[in-house]
Amino acid sequence: MSKYENEFREYLRRTPSSQGNIPDENQINLMIRDLNVGLIEILKSELGVDSLLDIDNIDILNDIKNRCRDNGDLHDFNTRHGNGRPSRALYQYINFLNEKEKKPTYWLIPNNPEVYNAIQAFESLNEIDWGNAQNNKINLGDIVYIYSSKPIQAITVKAEVTKAYFDQNELLNNDQEYGNFDNFEKPKTYFRLKLLSFTNRELLSLENLQRNGLSGNIQGKRTIPSNLLEYILNNENDAGQIMNNQIKILTQLQPINQILYGPPGTGKTYNTINRALEIIDGNIPSTRAETKKRFDELRDDGQIVFTTFHQSFGYEEFVEGIKAIPIGKDGNEDGDEMIYAVVDGIFKKLSKKSLEDYVQKNIITTINKKKFILNAKALNIQAEMIEDDASTYRVLKGSKIRKGQAPSFDRYNYIVLKNNVLKQAKLKEENEFYILEEDYVFQSMSAASSVILGRQSNGYNDWKEIAPDLVTNDDSTKQTENQNYILIIDEINRGNISKIFGELITLIEPSKRLGEEEEIQLKLPYSNDLFGVPSNLYIIGTMNTADRSIAQIDTALRRRFEFVEMMPDYTTLDGLNDVEGINVPEMLRAINERICYLYDREHQIGHSYFLPLKNEPTKVKLDGIFRVNIIPLLAEYFYGDWGDIRIILNNDFVKEKEESKFKIEASRKKKNIIFEVNSEFKTEQYARIYETNND
Repeated sequence: MSKYENEFREYLRRTPSSQGNIPDENQINLMIRDLNVGLIEILKSELGVDSLLDIDNIDILNDIKNRCRDNGDLHDFNTRHGNGRPSRALYQYINFLNEKEKKPTYWLIPNNPEVYNAIQAFESLNEIDWGNAQNNKINLGDIVYIYSSKPIQAITVKAEVTKAYFDQNELLNNDQEYGNFDNFEKPKTYFRLKLLSFTNRELLSLENLQRNGLSGNIQGKRTIPSNLLEYILNNENDAGQIMNNQIKILTQLQPINQILYGPPGTGKTYNTINRALEIIDGNIPSTRAETKKRFDELRDDGQIVFTTFHQSFGYEEFVEGIKAIPIGKDGNEDGDEMIYAVVDGIFKKLSKKSLEDYVQKNIITTINKKKFILNAKALNIQAEMIEDDASTYRVLKGSKIRKGQAPSFDRYNYIVLKNNVLKQAKLKEENEFYILEEDYVFQSMSAASSVILGRQSNGYNDWKEIAPDLVTNDDSTKQTENQNYILIIDEINRGNISKIFGELITLIEPSKRLGEEEEIQLKLPYSNDLFGVPSNLYIIGTMNTADRSIAQIDTALRRRFEFVEMMPDYTTLDGLNDVEGINVPEMLRAINERICYLYDREHQIGHSYFLPLKNEPTKVKLDGIFRVNIIPLLAEYFYGDWGDIRIILNNDFVKEKEESKFKIEASRKKKNIIFEVNSEFKTEQYARIYETNND
């Protein structure tokens, strides 16, 4: 099946044509056939894929669509097949890909726990189905907040839409015990919800929602207005009390690949520490000092690795590369000159370490041991071997040994060894081979490969190391919880993702991890190692949206990571409502509202710039923050356009510089207006920032 076939079919089932009709299954099958069989027969050698549904580059697809038009090289083919049906199918597929790139819609959905208890359902289940009686335009990837009415009256659950617009024939029917469905009229369509998290009921209570943008009560499904959404996103995280005031932080709710994104100063790097401890320990210490201490312990033990991407960071540092190793350094401890060798990068090292832990806890027979494969296609010989120690190389049951041998084989002692193998090993004959019916031990790699191939072999050229088989240990008494490992990548958007990740961009997908049903291992270019990513290695990235919008991020990266938005949290500045007459939270809120209006919401200013005021709530400290942090940041945002900066600060803090003392005759060039920052900031200037109108 092609890469996007299922998703594309889902899209077609809920998307009307230009005439307003939803295509039936026969029409959908024709569209899929046109993209899987029709056009691809002409373009297969050019594109290197078996279906257009394996391509997600919209520029390439648009080019093919243009070639189907008049004067295009595909025009005749397009008109001969269904009078232009291939180009229409391609048009729909391009629309589907464009929709995948859109940001999700956020929905608020009421739930009465006395009729159907969604909270209890999500406590036991990861996914449930929800009726869509009003046929709202709820799409894949949308985010749903469930508002529990009686008696809670608060948003209690955050979920993601993983399937949309299907009928009751495709229902999971896994939640029947949580409601009385006999009293309901069955909806025509449904959507599926996957639990993301339980929320902070106190902060997302009906009263707080109404104070922050909710109009009236919550009656039916509705989209969330921007001002209310901002409040929910800033306050949705539970502060440790989720169910009945009990700490319930669930590691499995943390995505294996996630990126915290938002403007500068919103606590992205700060929160990577919390999330790492949730994944590893399942809880966060009560104080920040204890949290940081525990994080440092795990980092020192190698269970957490922290790195920062930058423009010159590459594949060689991240995965592997050839590097010069000076005398006395790791890998050249006893050498007398500089050497060059393949060196593992930070990601490969951490993957190996996390795989060792996974293997030790879940795998039998291959624990801490290298595995090799010999595949002599010309002789139709395959063999597998485990290195138990430096002098024990165990060739595994089922491996083949060649009956014949090269003429020169008799001149070496290997003929004696082969005769011993034929006497001692348990073998069965099959045509020109012997096949091992039990494992057999050799004392060297060269001895094993020479006997198997019937010719002299040094071993290293014929045996290729591979990743160990991930065979589940059936002994339940030996089962222990896997130890998780974390890679934190700060400023992930500043690196060249294609250059750094290379083939890993596929291997990090949850379904492609080692041990999963669709696991993938690839041969690395420098070492030729067969490499896969274990499922106990989590990746947490941070991304500053002031550097690059999330819309401009590498598409392959966006598809493989879950993005967690982090915006300014004004509640963290509680207690700073009167810093020598200045309301700091309201001032910051006013600054950000003006930035959103003049620029965009991704260039707001984060709350963390003002947190030092918690320990020193003085105007002198606030002056320093403005002079050193806030005004330079605004100058960067607006490229030195001091007119806009003055508007952001309500026409204060910055003034026109006095005319030069030098008399300069007027010229054809327009005189520049030069601005300078005030030498003194006054209390009333800060207060005017959060006045309603600019003066």
